[in-house]
Amino acid sequence: MTRPAASTTPARSPRPAVTPTAPPRPLALPTTARRGTRSKLPRMGQLALDTLDRGRIIDLRRDADACARLPHGRAGGRYRCLACGHRLILQWPSSPASRFTPRFRHDTVSSGADHCPAPAQHQADVQADLTTMLALRETLLRVLPPASLSLRIDPELAGQRWQIPPALIVRRGEHVAVFERPRRLLTAAAVTRRLADTRTQHGPTAVHWWVFDRDDPLHCDVAGTVNVQPYGKTITHTKVRPTPAQRQLAAAGATVCWLADDTVLLPYGGHPRTYTPQPGEDWSGQMASWQRDWTISHPRPADGATWWGLVAQPLLALGKQPDFRPAAAHATMSALERAEHGRERHRRRRAREHAQHNTHTTPVQLPLPAHNSTETHASGLATAAGEPTDALKTPTPTSAAPAPSAGPVPPRPPITPGPSQQAPTDRDRPRRLTWRSLLPRRWHR
Repeated sequence: MTRPAASTTPARSPRPAVTPTAPPRPLALPTTARRGTRSKLPRMGQLALDTLDRGRIIDLRRDADACARLPHGRAGGRYRCLACGHRLILQWPSSPASRFTPRFRHDTVSSGADHCPAPAQHQADVQADLTTMLALRETLLRVLPPASLSLRIDPELAGQRWQIPPALIVRRGEHVAVFERPRRLLTAAAVTRRLADTRTQHGPTAVHWWVFDRDDPLHCDVAGTVNVQPYGKTITHTKVRPTPAQRQLAAAGATVCWLADDTVLLPYGGHPRTYTPQPGEDWSGQMASWQRDWTISHPRPADGATWWGLVAQPLLALGKQPDFRPAAAHATMSALERAEHGRERHRRRRAREHAQHNTHTTPVQLPLPAHNSTETHASGLATAAGEPTDALKTPTPTSAAPAPSAGPVPPRPPITPGPSQQAPTDRDRPRRLTWRSLLPRRWHR
């Protein structure tokens, strides 16, 4: 039999499914997860400025009634681009069954992809500002469900580089609150212009809030802590150094606060103080450190405050007041003021006690009557024993007649010791009892 010719192609070894040394390929994320992450960021095609509605910013993804109240098309140049200021066209689906996504397009004659002529950095700044304000809007919607919230900006600022993001207008019945959330450093001119525009558009009764980020180093310069006792329990408050713009806002009557998650931090002013001594007070020695204290200014910090203390209040409590007044924080500040008055009274009382303790009267020794040596010696013994001197004297009856005088008594001549009369020696004097005298004589050597 003829065998078939052997194949010249070498046999191949089976290829392993996965290389042992190579890491496994990561699993692709679901399409819905990627779309859900991207949908949280605003897109320029979904944002526009409505010039006929007092500069309201339209967000097609978050505005549920936009389809019912907004006309589509050019609408007479009603819609403007926030980045470049050009007119926009609102493209709407032709039928309810269409899957076309509504969007804004620039009103240009060229066809194809829509491109905004504004620089990319300027578009990124606009998106970042709007993202910050939309996040604040969603936060307030959770605590203010019946309120009406909208973002608004001056229509003349469309296409310009603004320093302060659009304001968030909150309406609850007759009460209006304007919320600002700056991202960049504020200048005095920008603050003055925004305060004037808000007062002109919404009236002097509108509450103007300026909300800063607690973790933003540009607007929150931490200066340590302070321990206070507003309700008899020690709590710690954070101190900050206010910026010139924040001092300007507080002096103008605006409400300055910091936001940390769902907690709002409201400031009060801290002023160093040295107590002025009053009559009967002594602040020397150990009381010197008690003379230095601080006083509070609230509900808005005074211009001369060295530092600002922050009172924490839940953001949910803000929605319980129809006029947007932080009642809980203001109550804590009033308690701090009462504690300050009590602290001053306590320290001044200690200063008066310190003055009384340091006041000593110098004892004055009265001259003793020189009658005779025996009475003087007895008076000295009585004084040493702590008894009154008058107790050793014999009372003289007042009714007895005085004894007749026998005439002057001549002085006695001094006694001069003779040869047999020697001066007393140490052996004749009484010996003081000591431990050595109690020992036997043979041990004295």
